[in-house]
Amino acid sequence: MGNIQFVFEGHFSKYRSLFQDMCPPPMTIRKGCVLCSQCHTSGWMYYMLDGISKVYITTNDGNERIIDFMKKDTLIGMDCINAARRSVVSISSITDMQVLPFTPEMLRQMLLQNPELGFDLAVYYGEVLRQVAYTAGNMGIADLTGRLAAFLLLFLDTPDYKKTRKIALTQEEIASFINVSRAQVAKMFGQLRKEGVIATGNRYVTVLDQKKLMEYSAF
Repeated sequence: MGNIQFVFEGHFSKYRSLFQDMCPPPMTIRKGCVLCSQCHTSGWMYYMLDGISKVYITTNDGNERIIDFMKKDTLIGMDCINAARRSVVSISSITDMQVLPFTPEMLRQMLLQNPELGFDLAVYYGEVLRQVAYTAGNMGIADLTGRLAAFLLLFLDTPDYKKTRKIALTQEEIASFINVSRAQVAKMFGQLRKEGVIATGNRYVTVLDQKKLMEYSAF
């Protein structure tokens, strides 16, 4: 189950100059702007130069289910590569962002110019598919604490966590990822803090007892 990602970054850094040469000038996207709307069609996709966006769906009861976060040197909006089909996700900026817009035809020209991009696209969306499949499977874990533990354990091998010892997510974001309420996450956090398994702060979680967390996890 290693290498499941909820935050994607840096996958296309070696192609940044190619996108800069082939795409229209960079666009500034302000925090809170929606680039792609669920159930709508968009003719544009975007190369992220900087900032953070979230990919999510809106459920029938009006709640958000976050799929992943995208950071610099990733591609967003590929759900709209077929202009005849509507997007199944929404994408919005959670910080100010700089992006390069491109169309399917522009992408075709880049692939002709650098065929290796096609292989890296396949690898990239293979990783996205793994993450989506994991999320779908994780939703089937009936024990909510086990579901939370399995989610937190995914971050322990990431470069960001090794550097900061922090999982930089809010309780609301974690609740959205594992399909429970924020109140349920708060209750589970309280129990795990009491047992010395985790420590929490403003918008982050630190794992203090990985062995105990693994005992809770279904994996």
